[in-house]
Amino acid sequence: MKLLHLLAASGLILAFPSPDRTSFVGGREHGGESITVDLPPSEHLRNRGGRDGAGMCVMTSIEMAARWQGLDAMRGLRDWCAQQAGGAWPAKVDRQLLAYCRERNLPLPPYLQYEGSEPEKILALCERTGRLACVTYGYSPRYGRPIAHMINCVKFGDHWAVGLDNNFPGDGNYEWMTPAEFLRRIKHPGGSAWLFIWLAPPPPPVPHN
Repeated sequence: MKLLHLLAASGLILAFPSPDRTSFVGGREHGGESITVDLPPSEHLRNRGGRDGAGMCVMTSIEMAARWQGLDAMRGLRDWCAQQAGGAWPAKVDRQLLAYCRERNLPLPPYLQYEGSEPEKILALCERTGRLACVTYGYSPRYGRPIAHMINCVKFGDHWAVGLDNNFPGDGNYEWMTPAEFLRRIKHPGGSAWLFIWLAPPPPPVPHN
C-alpha cells in the first residue's frame, strides 16, 4: 500500500540523467522484435497535473489503453478527472470511472485491476491477446531515483519487455529491458504491482501480404 499512497501524492516528474544500463530508449523495433501494442503516436497522451498539481499518470495510462482498445467514449476521461485532485489508487479509479460514465449516461466498460506480487501471468495474457496494460512503475534511469508512477506496457515477451512512459510520449521513446527487469521495476519498492486492464478486445492485427 505504500506505493499506492505515493501514487496518490505524486506530481509531474522531472527526468535526471543516470549511468544505469538496465534499459535503453528506442523505437518500435529492436533485434528483430517489435512492440506488440503499436498505439499511433498521435494517440499518445502526455502526463499533466490535476486541480492540485498532482500528476495524472494513472488516468493518462488508462485513457491511452482505452484508445487502443476502441473505447472511444472514454476519450476525455483523463482531462475530466484532472478537474479533481491528481494522484490515484484502485478504489479512486473505480469511483472516477463510475462517475464519468454516469455523467455521460454510458455503460461502464469491463476492466480488471490487480494488486499483487505475481503480475507475470496477466502481462503474458495481455501480450497474447494484444491488450494494453497499465502498470505501476517504481524506477527508471530516466529519473535517477525511485518514482511513484504508472505507464503502459506495450510488450511483455520472452526476451524483451517495453514500457511507454506518459512523461515521455511519442515515437522513439519506448523503454526496452528484460522481462525480469520490467517486473522488478513495476513492483518497486514494496514488492507489489498494480495493474489496470480494459477487457474490451484490441484492434485486429494489421494484415501482412
